[in-house]
Amino acid sequence: MGFKANQSEAVQGSELKPEGNYECIIINAEEKQLQSGKICLNLVYVIRNDIPEQKYKNAYLFHTLWKRREPTEADMQVNGYSFGQVMALGKAAGLPDGKDYESLEAYLQDLINKPIKVTIKHSEYNGKTREEVTYLNNTQYPQVSHIFKEKKTTQNGYATQQQQFANTSQHTNYQAEDVIPDDDDLPF
Repeated sequence: MGFKANQSEAVQGSELKPEGNYECIIINAEEKQLQSGKICLNLVYVIRNDIPEQKYKNAYLFHTLWKRREPTEADMQVNGYSFGQVMALGKAAGLPDGKDYESLEAYLQDLINKPIKVTIKHSEYNGKTREEVTYLNNTQYPQVSHIFKEKKTTQNGYATQQQQFANTSQHTNYQAEDVIPDDDDLPF
């Protein structure tokens, strides 16, 4: 199968995506313990490839929510994260209002594969410029025709894991540990 070169679609793997809005799909939402021992809510978005005028198709965006230092009773319902921020995720992803969830994990599972529009801004941390998800909104394109990249399989499970890691990391220019600030660095 042949192809026609289209250099307007050229993207470097470690390139910062410009500030702005991106139509995405939530591909992962989970609580994660970092090597430092801190626990965060880790969200991974993939930029949709079914929006013709959108650049950076299939690239990843990372969004981290932190537990509150002084959680309210409502925050404790979502394991100490800001209840308002967690509800903003569901609202932007179009989850039904008023639905009962037995746990935060069940809520996060409901977010997977939902379309969402995110706004990213650039910020400085430890002398490095990074992408930061600053706003979440409802998608303007609720009909999803995104085609996920196929995962290559091999006979060796370790090789498969390494291939998947390589595919994911080619779209980022930082590791999670590099972009997640310590509690002492946060202004709140």
